Amino acid sequence: MTIEKIKEEMLKWRDFYGGDISDTEEIKNATSKEELNSIIEKHRQLLEDMLRDADIHIDNFKRKVGLGY
Repeated sequence: MTIEKIKEEMLKWRDFYGGDISDTEEIKNATSKEELNSIIEKHRQLLEDMLRDADIHIDNFKRKVGLGY
């Protein structure tokens, strides 16, 4: 797939939760497949960070209501 076609697909793509890759300018300005791959991996890291935050949030709630330790 050409870089331009990959960019087009990335700009249309939505993740599992319905979110898009937020830095569209970074996608538009990319000049290599390596850069585009890096952008996707940054999005993966964002999703992992969000999951970690959600886990902490629910654990804090469980402790608050006396169900967690």
